[in-house]
Amino acid sequence: MNRLLIIVIICFGNHQLFATGQAAERIIYEGDTLELLSLPLEDILGEYEERIKKYPSLKGMCSTGLWRNYIGYWKIENSKLYLIDVFKCGEHANSLLEEIFDQVSPIKADWYTGKLFIQHGKQIKYQHSGFERYYEQETVITIEQGRLKNKEFFTNGYLKDDPGFSCEADSIMAKVHNMIKWEELPELSKDFKIYVSLTTGAKDSLSIIKSKAPELYADELNRVLEEFSELKKFYSRGEPVRERFAFPVIFSEEQRKRFDH
Repeated sequence: MNRLLIIVIICFGNHQLFATGQAAERIIYEGDTLELLSLPLEDILGEYEERIKKYPSLKGMCSTGLWRNYIGYWKIENSKLYLIDVFKCGEHANSLLEEIFDQVSPIKADWYTGKLFIQHGKQIKYQHSGFERYYEQETVITIEQGRLKNKEFFTNGYLKDDPGFSCEADSIMAKVHNMIKWEELPELSKDFKIYVSLTTGAKDSLSIIKSKAPELYADELNRVLEEFSELKKFYSRGEPVRERFAFPVIFSEEQRKRFDH
């Protein structure tokens, strides 16, 4: 199917959403320097207007991929979280550590209580928004006032024995058109589009969100959506990721020739 037919793909995750993908923090963990999809420094910087008054160097914007204007470098040592340095726009020649803290590195992050999302392996799924990207493995560490309280290790991705249908948008669109009983529909003098919303996750949901087609076609599409197979689940941190796809189903004589077998 033509990818231009897909009108929107939106993913919802566990992080704040931004219009574009955001650069990760870095953390030294078990001897490796890894991507950290958490922002422990935000808890003390405050809202934008407040932080730029206290720390003028953070004013402005480095790029659309770094709205916060800095990249922090961290480490876990002796079950404690430490801040090693903070770099304006991620440039190592431009440290902000002295401006933000009147202390010598490393600085114990005793202000932070929350979770650290540490990435391992290859990136296997990406959405161009915030930290909405997924790697082969992930360690989730719970921090309480700068101290490690718990850690969990997850393998992300599709389960090998998942019998569900492919959740690729093109495959879903093709199957929907293939399931239509074209032989039971009258010839069309003009084309009709019906827009469908599909939500994946713990439970799949397919429904019509916009239609100007005659009721006959909407009824047939509703039948298809009700009978559609369960989809494969993409897992992150032990839970299915919730995703939404919106796409048009086209009723036309061209589509009839293509899919009426």
